[in-house]
Amino acid sequence: MSASSGPHFFISYSRADTSQKQNIIKQLRARGINLWVDIENLIPGTPAWEREIERAIRSAKGIIVLLSPDSNNSEWVRREISFAEQHEKRIFPVLIGGDEDDSVPLRLSSHQRVDLRRNLNKGLDELADALKDHLGVTAIHKKVEQKPKKIFDLSAENLKKIALPAGLVLIGLLCVGGITLAARMIGDNNLPTQTAATPPVTDPAIDEPTGKIVYTCQIKGDEICVINADGSGLRQLTDTPLASFSSSLSRDGQTVVFATTSQDGKKSEIYELDVNSQDIKQLTDLQKNLSTPEISPDDKYIVFTYRSGNNNTQVWIMDGDGSNPQKFYSSSGRDAHDPTWSPDGKQILFALGKGDNNNLYIIDFDGGDPQLVNDTINTRGRSDWSINNLISFDQGDPFLHNVFVMNADGSNLHQISQGNNSQGASLSPDGAWIAFTAYTDVANQDLNSCEIFIMRVDGTDRRRLTENNYCDYQPRWGN
Repeated sequence: MSASSGPHFFISYSRADTSQKQNIIKQLRARGINLWVDIENLIPGTPAWEREIERAIRSAKGIIVLLSPDSNNSEWVRREISFAEQHEKRIFPVLIGGDEDDSVPLRLSSHQRVDLRRNLNKGLDELADALKDHLGVTAIHKKVEQKPKKIFDLSAENLKKIALPAGLVLIGLLCVGGITLAARMIGDNNLPTQTAATPPVTDPAIDEPTGKIVYTCQIKGDEICVINADGSGLRQLTDTPLASFSSSLSRDGQTVVFATTSQDGKKSEIYELDVNSQDIKQLTDLQKNLSTPEISPDDKYIVFTYRSGNNNTQVWIMDGDGSNPQKFYSSSGRDAHDPTWSPDGKQILFALGKGDNNNLYIIDFDGGDPQLVNDTINTRGRSDWSINNLISFDQGDPFLHNVFVMNADGSNLHQISQGNNSQGASLSPDGAWIAFTAYTDVANQDLNSCEIFIMRVDGTDRRRLTENNYCDYQPRWGN
């Protein structure tokens, strides 16, 4: 079959990137771009396949190359780029995964490219504009140049400076395109932004991240911050001279529980914070070291780590209002810590071991003996359990941690992060994404270079959410 009628662009991609390619095609067509896609017009491997690809490239107005580690290793993608260059076709490189070093071939290193890794909608708007400009069509979306801003400049003066320009941009977009834009008022313009332009999709493999991520931000000591999963709406929730850490969200995203140290720094208690009002209430007064609280899916209980006087840690549980605290599980000679709930609230996953050497166990909420999940792992402790029965955790040598996932029965254990001392993984409520901490300066082991990232559960589409000169860590995801 011949190429599609009318001016069109040829899509070059690796078969390993098919799910991302399908979403990009859908979004570009929604923006009025005519595309030629091999699998829609041909049966791969048939005698006419290569000949029709050549014909489609010859007749195309340009070629869109989806760049990823897999496409960079694809012989077919390289052939298509060479054929396009031979016929003097405009090439539009689009970075969809990996890093520039492993995704961008040398022959395209000098080409201006669109980056879809951090902000899919913004990148697609820019790509559609470039394609339409190449065809001589006036673009609908105009790129607004903004000076980079530090993500945590929350002073009243700077908020005033940000509010007016952001309002003008919003009004301009409404007038030109009739688009409702939930504009982020704080943050670097290179980080993900939230728009209402994405049509609803049902395939979780291509869904955009939603919900909130709460984490520890070392602004002036340890504080609790929250950010939307698309990088917008960042807020500092606590502001005290005491260290606040180990936060997690209720399933509805309205309540945060966290630990705060005592005045003498020798103990810590658990507190509850309303995300909307930022009202804080102390839940415990046990005069011990408490940490890693997590609210049950039905909001009835809170499980947490309790360090007793003999320096042994135990898993404890209490009612949602802080009443009736009691020991849930302990093991002589070993520390039980960092508990998290199963999606249905019927089981608890926790770490058991000593120091940084721990394994993961599951115990029924109604009691019984804990069951070892997988005897080959060795983790510091923090883990998470998603609605699709995936368990995430990190392990590795000092400053060489990576994020791993496995099924709840311990099968299919595999690494999904690629270096950068990635750790503290937390799964999104829909189970499609993972939030984690990674270090941007591993070579110098810079302790202030830790930032919050997200990626899909298969390790693709890595996106950076924070960018500061201090550490952001311990992310936990909620709705």
